[in-house]
Amino acid sequence: ITKIKLIKKGVTPNSQIVLLAASIKMPYTLTGNLNAIDADNTEVQLAFEGDFNPMMAMMIKGPITKFIVTLAQNMGKL
Repeated sequence: ITKIKLIKKGVTPNSQIVLLAASIKMPYTLTGNLNAIDADNTEVQLAFEGDFNPMMAMMIKGPITKFIVTLAQNMGKL
């Protein structure tokens, strides 16, 4: 299992959280935009942004996609 370390870059309460990769080898941000539906439900949109060369982008596309899907599937546990 590969560990992904993220650092909290910024938070706008009840609206957005921005996480930054802890490694400078693969600089990227993961932003969660929050939209309250009602008192018990919140819609979350995840946005991944990174600047990679084409070879690196091809290599990480699968693992990053799997990470985002897993994160989205487990969002209710947070």
